[in-house]
Amino acid sequence: MATKVLVLGGGSGGLVAANKVKKLLGKEVEVTLVDRNAYHEFMPAYPWVAFGMREPEQVRRPLANLEKRGIQYLQATVEALDPAHNKVRTSAGELTYDYLIVSLGAEAMPSPAQDGYAPWSLEGALRLRQALKDFRGGRVVVGVSSPYYPCPPAPYEVAGQVEFALKVKGVREKSTVEVFHLNPAPLAGMGPVISGKVMEILRAKGIAFHGEFEPVAFEGGKVKAKDGRELAYDLLILTPPFAPNRVVRESPLAGPNGFPEVHKSTFRSPKFPNVFVIGDTVNPSLMLPPAGVVAHFQGEYVAGVIASDLKGAYIGEPFNPVAMCIMDFGDNALLPQCSFERLLAGTGMPSCGVMAVGKWVRVTKMLFEGFWFATLIE
Repeated sequence: MATKVLVLGGGSGGLVAANKVKKLLGKEVEVTLVDRNAYHEFMPAYPWVAFGMREPEQVRRPLANLEKRGIQYLQATVEALDPAHNKVRTSAGELTYDYLIVSLGAEAMPSPAQDGYAPWSLEGALRLRQALKDFRGGRVVVGVSSPYYPCPPAPYEVAGQVEFALKVKGVREKSTVEVFHLNPAPLAGMGPVISGKVMEILRAKGIAFHGEFEPVAFEGGKVKAKDGRELAYDLLILTPPFAPNRVVRESPLAGPNGFPEVHKSTFRSPKFPNVFVIGDTVNPSLMLPPAGVVAHFQGEYVAGVIASDLKGAYIGEPFNPVAMCIMDFGDNALLPQCSFERLLAGTGMPSCGVMAVGKWVRVTKMLFEGFWFATLIE
């Protein structure tokens, strides 16, 4: 009888894990992926939708396509986890499993700014596109509402893209673009080399950066910081706050602060050894960045751990504790990379550097988009 592998979440980590388990074990496993959405969306392309480079249908594919790969897909909302009894309650009924991979991501909370735009979803991207269509110049402010949000480079990338979009619209000379962040410098956690290069690009584009800016209020077209500083805006782009996934933080998997506890070497739950948790659902508690590339590598790795359980041994892909992100600034691009191996081992800080910089790097991101769909869901 086939081993039942249940994957919760059709984002980067869940999609990779489901494909990899099926590829490694074939008919030995029955793989089911559950997601409330009908589509897998290439999230790095959301800003491209906001700035007119893509339409929604171009950045998503039906999760039902997984059926062609021998993976069952169920569109349902995950309501509760019962790992003690190998059960998951969903809006479509109760599911059982032999192995469970939880990749439900983080939970977006309401934005503290009612007049802000957040182009990190399809709906949010289309809202910002409409706002830009009507924008005739003015003060643009891009910032973060909390320390925890998916994709650390996101606000800097969008600031660069909106600056370029204003040039194309012919209103750049009538506009200012500013970025604020809780950190003292852009991507400060990635070290001075990457931070310095991002700052260099922002300065070259005439984008002002305001560090150690902790927002406490958004009112009257101004964002106010805890230390008394204020930034006035005509257009506000703001990352919403995020919290640990509700279903997970209310389950027996939850640990301190709502994030689940897992073994750093396997991402396996210490309480329930047939349960794995990957991606933004757990990474902040491991000091790993909430980024799709990390979830991707985790998905591949836990598939190998399950294969090891069932085969007796498996020495395929090791977990690659590396985060890289092609930062598209519109008319420039940067490819930073960080290795978190020493951080996970508790022996030091991340090792980071710049792999490439230049307009041509944008093309790499576009090529990867096509590769991603072709290898995982088409």
